[in-house]
Amino acid sequence: MKIGSTGAGVNLQQGVTTSVRISPASRAKLSILFNGEPLARPVVSREVVAGHLGRSSEVLRVTVSHRSILPMGCGYGTSGAGALSLSLALNEALGSNLSHVEAAQIAHRAEVKHRTGLGTVTSAFYGGLVIRSRPGAPGFAQVKRIIPSSSMRVVSGVFGPMSTAGVLSNTGLKKRINLCAKGLVSLQVKGPETDTFIRLSRRFADCLGLFSPRLRRTISRMQRRRIKSSMMMIGESLFTVVRKELVPEATSAIKLSGLTPVVSKISERGAIVL
Repeated sequence: MKIGSTGAGVNLQQGVTTSVRISPASRAKLSILFNGEPLARPVVSREVVAGHLGRSSEVLRVTVSHRSILPMGCGYGTSGAGALSLSLALNEALGSNLSHVEAAQIAHRAEVKHRTGLGTVTSAFYGGLVIRSRPGAPGFAQVKRIIPSSSMRVVSGVFGPMSTAGVLSNTGLKKRINLCAKGLVSLQVKGPETDTFIRLSRRFADCLGLFSPRLRRTISRMQRRRIKSSMMMIGESLFTVVRKELVPEATSAIKLSGLTPVVSKISERGAIVL
């Protein structure tokens, strides 16, 4: 519960929606879908389901359906968002007496165990622009939550995925991450504006040196249009946070690189049961 990452992240209103269907059965069965298709290796979702069903002696058939317009493995945090929304949905469907914080902790544990994320569940739990100054699950982490102006939009584009587990398993890269991140959280706390967030994110990404040539070219193209952008962690992807009147300029620059822009409001609240 105390393992995690410090840092900052912004929550997209276009996130992940998860529904569950549960019924008694003669044999236990679990199906996990993403946008209607079976997930090839749904280790995190399985872990979350096991965390809840381990409290029950019933034999159940469980169908999990994750839906999102956002691609997996590209830095959007779909794994953490899926784990958190699934845990909240199961808590509701099973009639468990867990608090939302306790349900979120099950999702955080699953992410940490399978190295798919260290801070996504905590950020998604609170919503807005979240600064995590002490690592850990909700209830253990220390966070500062900022609600940016409703006129702000997150504009992003994706070339392709990168393996979060691969990065988190690389000891040398982990050391570089800690070195590059040193002092950045305190600077974000002192200046919690979205401009500061983008600037510090870019500083962190430049230090890590994970940019692909085409990603760097796209970020440079946006810079020439006076739009600050940075790499999404962790994916061959970029994002910016701009006022809505600058959205056409940002999307135009992303389209010139052959990408399909994703435009989203910032979610003012964290994960909820619909």
